[in-house]
Amino acid sequence: MWRCIRVATSFLALALACFGQASEYNSIYRGEAGEVFTRKPNAFLVEMLRGRKARKALDVGMGEGRNSLFLAAAGWDVTGIEPADEGVKQAEAEAARRGLKIRALVTTFEQFDFGESQWDLIVLTYEPTKAIAPKVVKALRPGGAVLVEDRHLDTRRVWPTGSFDNNELVGLFAGLRVLRYEDVWARPDWSAKGLDERLVRLFAEKPAARETGCLWEAKPVAEGEEVCWGVVNLVCAEEGWRMVKNGKCRLQ
Repeated sequence: MWRCIRVATSFLALALACFGQASEYNSIYRGEAGEVFTRKPNAFLVEMLRGRKARKALDVGMGEGRNSLFLAAAGWDVTGIEPADEGVKQAEAEAARRGLKIRALVTTFEQFDFGESQWDLIVLTYEPTKAIAPKVVKALRPGGAVLVEDRHLDTRRVWPTGSFDNNELVGLFAGLRVLRYEDVWARPDWSAKGLDERLVRLFAEKPAARETGCLWEAKPVAEGEEVCWGVVNLVCAEEGWRMVKNGKCRLQ
């Protein structure tokens, strides 16, 4: 977790602090650095999951659990990982208060075993996605999706941080099907300064295994079988319908 924030040290000066240690994040979650993050679930996450079936989700860098709690309330089987024990403590307490079930672990993404074909959703909001991406692709089940929100390099025009160049985020998940990609100026979830920054957002799905057979007039047709479309002969091939010459179709 490498979120950079600016903390006021006096009325005359601001000091830049890039927190990389769990102990430093603990102070943030206790509120000692002021309001530097929203406690609401990520808006892009909420939008992308509308109508999506709740299955098994992994929230990487769960913080105090805002996204994990949203997922659990929506019926997802949620595991959240977070190196700061204060964040996990708060997430577990809020889950208990709301009667929600989450699995919250104090660990880093380097230590955690993502597994293979384990998850239907992996959430990465303001996390080191470039380092995590290879694990994500392997860990998603077919049909599973990854959701990412982070800063574009152009954010450095207004704030000294940013990770991604134009379309670089999409390239990290080249084997996935992009369902939504955004590159916008907006208010980030982590922002002590309260500035609009250039953000990149991705929702991409691991392709499911190609289904065999075809559909004709809403009825299944096995691979190799033929149908008539007027006088045109069609055969169900591996890639789908194709026309064939010298078929048996005739005008009735």
